[in-house]
Amino acid sequence: MARSPLILAALAKAAAPQLNFTEVKGLSTGSSGAFETALLTSTTGEHYVIRVATSQSAWAEQEVELRALKALTKVDRMRLPFKVTNLVGETKDEKGARALVFEFVYGNQTDISMVGADTVLSANIARAIAAIHNLDVALIENAHLASFEPAEIVRGRVAELDRFAATGKVPSVLLSRWEQALEDTSLFRFKPTVVHGGLNGETFLTLDDEVSGVLGWSTLRVSDPAEDLAWIIGAGIHELSESIIDVYRQAHNQVDDALLLRATLYSEFEFARWLMFGIGKKNQEIIDEAVLMLEGLAEDVSTGAVGRLVAKQAAPIAAAESFVAPIEDVATRPIDLPGKPDSELF
Repeated sequence: MARSPLILAALAKAAAPQLNFTEVKGLSTGSSGAFETALLTSTTGEHYVIRVATSQSAWAEQEVELRALKALTKVDRMRLPFKVTNLVGETKDEKGARALVFEFVYGNQTDISMVGADTVLSANIARAIAAIHNLDVALIENAHLASFEPAEIVRGRVAELDRFAATGKVPSVLLSRWEQALEDTSLFRFKPTVVHGGLNGETFLTLDDEVSGVLGWSTLRVSDPAEDLAWIIGAGIHELSESIIDVYRQAHNQVDDALLLRATLYSEFEFARWLMFGIGKKNQEIIDEAVLMLEGLAEDVSTGAVGRLVAKQAAPIAAAESFVAPIEDVATRPIDLPGKPDSELF
């Protein structure tokens, strides 16, 4: 049973005694949510978030995110054109679970399908992603976060493909398409970079025409930069994808020719990942939805409505020659902008 906002507020006060709170709003998703969360308003008008993990997996995710946030130094954060939260205090509840208080990151979830091509916002999205990828890989190594070479990424995706096939619910035309792409070594000649690893419309926040913040840093790692572009490519808006990739190429230090193709491949994998999620949860509604999505994609592939995943035969970029499954993407639910408080404090 989820705790009340007032109890979470009391924990927040214990975690950050230097702050005085006047209002609290519960943001938890209920007893099945990974975290119990509340939004707090201080006497100065600033907003903070308290978060308590409700399961071992959520606790592990939180620990990795804390390591990632600590790895992002003041200099690194200055290089990012958006806000990254800071931990301002912590305590433990009666059962020993950590209760963490973070600065609130303002912004709205990003509906990428509503972003216009060649606009100020699309350009800022591209630059924000490039800024993450331009970070020094040493920060990942120093924080002992995950790091993957191209060969490891391919092996991880092949293992995923085997699991997709084992369900018997993924159309054979898609299995063949993805297998052929993963066998094309020219598609995976790239230089691994720092990636967020969980970018999507929920973790990527915008206000007006600016990228205001990015949430969910538990998947920060060194990996394929195409992973952070898959959510954009997956929207299926060619003009928007092209405009974002064009600006990204100007802002990133090094971009390989097959970036767009790999991003397309990863975006298609998300349909099958949604299927696997539904199967894992034994949720027939999700399973049925995923099957319909996969069948629609299969039809597009069969009719030629979507292009082939064939890399251009270009001179390879200087990159690692070697190719572990990437850690599972975990999307952190963004916090809504403050509204009418559930309760007033003190």
